[in-house]
Amino acid sequence: CPLFAVPNTLLMRVEHNIKISNRTTLEKLYVYDINDPIVEFPETSAAGSIGHFFPFKPGTTHFHPARNFVYSQGEPRGTTGKRATYCDLFVDSDGNKIPCKVSSSTCQGVKVCPQADLHELSRPHVIASRDAITARLELEQGQRQSYTSTNGTLFRKTLAYFVARKKQGCGAPLLEETRYSEVEMQQREAWLGQQDRARCGHAARPTCAGRLLFRHNIDGRAFIIVGQGLYDTEYLEALFSDDDDLVAAFERDGLAASGGGPMGICTTVANFSTIKVSCDNEHRNESGELVILPLQHLECMSKFRSYVAFETYQDQFPWILIVCSGEHSHVIPISTKTPPHIRADVFGLLRTLDQDVPDLTTRRFLRHPSTLAFLRDRLPDIENPTLLDLHPSLANRDHVRAYILQVQKEMFPRGTGWDGLLYLKERQDVDLLPEDAYIRFVEEYPAETIGTDEDGDDADETEADTEAPFRIVICMTLEGSRRLVRAQFLQSDISFRRIVGFKEFELGGMEQDSRTSIVYCRIYVNRQTAVAHQIIFQKIHDIVVKDTGENLQWRHIHSQTPDEEVGVLHFVLDQHGGQAKGLGLYLRALAQQLPGKYDLAQPTRLLSSLDEYEHLSRVARLCTAHIYRNIRKSNVPESVRNLMRGLVCIEHPDWDNTVERIRVEGGRAGTNWVADKIRSKFAFAAMCWEKSHIPKSIWQVGDSTSNIIESSHADANREGISCTLVGGVKKGLHLDSLKMKTLYNRELHGVRPLYARGHISESTTKSLKRKAALHHKHLARADAKIEGQNKRVRTAYDALVLAHHRLFALQQGAGSQAQLTRAVQAVGHADDAYTKAGAASAQLVGSGSGKV
Repeated sequence: CPLFAVPNTLLMRVEHNIKISNRTTLEKLYVYDINDPIVEFPETSAAGSIGHFFPFKPGTTHFHPARNFVYSQGEPRGTTGKRATYCDLFVDSDGNKIPCKVSSSTCQGVKVCPQADLHELSRPHVIASRDAITARLELEQGQRQSYTSTNGTLFRKTLAYFVARKKQGCGAPLLEETRYSEVEMQQREAWLGQQDRARCGHAARPTCAGRLLFRHNIDGRAFIIVGQGLYDTEYLEALFSDDDDLVAAFERDGLAASGGGPMGICTTVANFSTIKVSCDNEHRNESGELVILPLQHLECMSKFRSYVAFETYQDQFPWILIVCSGEHSHVIPISTKTPPHIRADVFGLLRTLDQDVPDLTTRRFLRHPSTLAFLRDRLPDIENPTLLDLHPSLANRDHVRAYILQVQKEMFPRGTGWDGLLYLKERQDVDLLPEDAYIRFVEEYPAETIGTDEDGDDADETEADTEAPFRIVICMTLEGSRRLVRAQFLQSDISFRRIVGFKEFELGGMEQDSRTSIVYCRIYVNRQTAVAHQIIFQKIHDIVVKDTGENLQWRHIHSQTPDEEVGVLHFVLDQHGGQAKGLGLYLRALAQQLPGKYDLAQPTRLLSSLDEYEHLSRVARLCTAHIYRNIRKSNVPESVRNLMRGLVCIEHPDWDNTVERIRVEGGRAGTNWVADKIRSKFAFAAMCWEKSHIPKSIWQVGDSTSNIIESSHADANREGISCTLVGGVKKGLHLDSLKMKTLYNRELHGVRPLYARGHISESTTKSLKRKAALHHKHLARADAKIEGQNKRVRTAYDALVLAHHRLFALQQGAGSQAQLTRAVQAVGHADDAYTKAGAASAQLVGSGSGKV
């Protein structure tokens, strides 16, 4: 909607001396030509009345034009209620008067600092505009700039630091009582009372009530200051010491001369509707004490009377008349209130953001694509429009943040954390059909339920709150269950970044037919012990059974023969002890349900006799990307790293001897690496096929890395990290729905998500290119390292030759004993440097491309 101050461009006409009743004649009547125009500064009259006649759309009277006024309106106010009143302007097509309702209110004025120029700020006005506000602000800014000096700025900075220190106090926790004299106590209580008023009832955190003392250390430096001499210490010491004479001299010479200071004239003005109750600037009272001055109310008696037809007549006469009378006896208020039309549009825009609302901040909202599209549609003539182009009040980010919080409260009345998720689950169960549900399981277990066993807890877990209850959320669609029960190759990954206070566990894989990655379910947990993961897998199993009527099957448990491939054949995971053991415990519990069945890999053993790690050896495989990354970080020689990498294989010709060589040649780091693999109880079997009980063809077909599920996690992280629990769940729903619909669309219409055919040859070619590029990059880096080391060897060799030449020359030329001693020492140092350079070069043998 257009904005204007003194009505002009939106007027249909201006009429003069219009009688609206026996008692009231309008000096002017502004009749507007469009629906719901936004008038911020309606003209009034000092001795008479000015009318503003607004058309409106029937049914939209809640957008009353008076609510667009910048002037705060309040008591005394009144209304005729159901009693009919008649106005000469309100007539139907036959000339009959239409009954109308009249309501009145009074301008509430503004709030100003008591040390402002009250005479100037009380100057009355009847016509106002944004241009007039701009002129006043430019004048005040010009006056401030004319007095600006670095000396005055330093004094203001020092005074602000002192006031901040005084407001904060010691800041340490409350430990013991501080005793004050009677005078000190009176001053302290007065100061605390002023702070309480400024906080508008918000209680302060109890802290130490001790005195702040200004002292110097033995070097003469003031140690109460943390600014490394960035304040005027003499002025600051005078403030802390309550040296009134010295403080007065500083403020007279340094602050008053620069046009400011606690005794200067203030320019603080606030609209009456603001919650601010105190002036932000530092001031002193008549006694010279620093005080937080409460804002003073400049009252106003200007009146607003509105006339609107009774509701049954509004279709015949959709007009509102607002009569303004009496001058405004205060400075023109600024446009801090957003008109209802614009406010409603902003709220409507916020509600459309859906999954982005829980974690929405002002910055994210301002740059959100939906916001930018909305602004370009509303303001097509403005290049790069922003919210403040809609209305100046929207330049205040706290104001916009208040709108965001209001919409968040409306959409998520119990917040966006655990309680908010419980509310979301309750609404889902009420509003959606069971087959449309996404949040499938939400539960809280006592902390002791999941334990803290060493096999299950990693280094991160020890930092978790082990006393807090274990919370688990499982999100899964019906289609996810149907696809999971048909899946044969699974991968899992845990993310620590996406949701604050929770870890996101993803179970997914590759849809073999479409060659598209898919996440079957997302699980959010705050602990990751072995028992926690066992609960995860068991609950997923239960949900699959509920959705499909089928059990989630596993080849080594449910197949009848070694060649039969039933259920999950292969599971790629990392070496997290809790996840692996939890999966093994779940599989072991499944096997207990088949007490008479024998194991396929070891036919003499009952399946129910296998422990959790023996189950893992029949299905689990470690991600080689994780293995190689950890090897690369190991503090061992490159030759030992190659031995470590050699253990990731189908078959190994000399396994035991290689492991022993890693221990011996790798030193402490190599010993720890081997011990870590043995301690896990499943790593070696998950690295080498020969050590496992997985059929060779399955090992060869299965993925060697968890890149598929990690790429899916990367996609989720692109939707946002450090999310709230509700925000993360809703973003996950959006992402999973998009993927499921994409797969379904491909199956229904044959349209692939990419132009690529999806054939395995394409992914193989891409993988080979990527590996080749990475390999050549590593070779180039190694070559550069070799060249640099060769230069160091050459430099060391030249230095050694030069040292020998100097020693030989001294020996032949009868040099002094001191010179000969120094020359011999120089040869020794040069020889050591050359030996070290040679040893470093030897470490690089076998690396690089062989071209250098």
